[in-house]
Amino acid sequence: MSVSGNAVYDFSCFGVDENGKLSDDRYMVFYNQTESPSGEITYTPYANGAKFAVNLSKLPASIAKLVFTVSVDGSGTMGEISSHTAVIESGGEAMTMRLSGNDFENERAIISVEIYRKGDWRISAVASGFNGGLSELLRHYGGEEAPNPSVPSVKPVELGKGEKVSLAKPSDNSGEIVINLNWHRGNERKRLMTVFSKQNAAVDLDLGCLYEMKDGRKGSVQALGGNFGNLEGFPYMQLDSDDRTGDSEGGENLRVNGAKISSLKRILVYAFIYEGVANWRDADGVVTVKCPGSPDVIVRMDEYNTSEIMCAVAMLENVNDETLSVEKLIKFFSGHSDMDTYYNWGLRWVKGRK
Repeated sequence: MSVSGNAVYDFSCFGVDENGKLSDDRYMVFYNQTESPSGEITYTPYANGAKFAVNLSKLPASIAKLVFTVSVDGSGTMGEISSHTAVIESGGEAMTMRLSGNDFENERAIISVEIYRKGDWRISAVASGFNGGLSELLRHYGGEEAPNPSVPSVKPVELGKGEKVSLAKPSDNSGEIVINLNWHRGNERKRLMTVFSKQNAAVDLDLGCLYEMKDGRKGSVQALGGNFGNLEGFPYMQLDSDDRTGDSEGGENLRVNGAKISSLKRILVYAFIYEGVANWRDADGVVTVKCPGSPDVIVRMDEYNTSEIMCAVAMLENVNDETLSVEKLIKFFSGHSDMDTYYNWGLRWVKGRK
């Protein structure tokens, strides 16, 4: 199941008994309960969507129907989506349902498809909605949404090149978004290969960003030149360290003030090799975006055939002044100026040192 749109969407599957009521809350599978008791249903998130793997033969007899839903987290309606696609695959055959915002109005949650028992298991394309969102949908089946659910560990979302996912809406008090760069990651073999390379110098991989505000102000945050930024004041983002070796367990972190998202337009996250050979394979860089209420979003720097020292890793963009989307880029450049020109930032660059 997937949705294309500007909001944050939640996907869920739950079991219903023959009376049309929620059978057992252990068979509600979604972002903070990713598996049913015996693994009959499992949930795997991906960019703007989710995959549910179901073993119908293992389901208890009390479950007469599986209901697959999509709901809007925060503001927005299903009438504003670009598209919704649900694909059911079984035994090498597939059924696809495609919908757009024209199929809805003010609904904030929909039943997408159902799988139900009638002798054998059958499939129904439902596409019916609830203006009251997930809470109203659950009440329809005799349940209710927990007001403050405890959120256990959630599997991270790993983006493919060009894929985009929206983060959950941060709160004013706990809305700090952390963009982490880690490299070498304790792999001593790779570290030695780099240290004893022909250049006889370890790679110094740096994290930085270009930012553009809603009011048109632009700039950069990076260790080079000492532009570490400011989390509480402009530009509402700050680099907290400069890992010169890759040995730091925490890597480098760029923190963004979630309470100031409405002031931001876009952030281009990049990494560049300040010293050492441009060997991205040995650097083994991974950028992770962490936001309260969202799975970690992982962007691997997994393209290596280049001698360029600068890599545009990810683009973060404002979504309805409430949250940020994350898109994987992985595009290489000879330096800051070339990257700036490609993404139309318009800054003036001079040589700097740390």
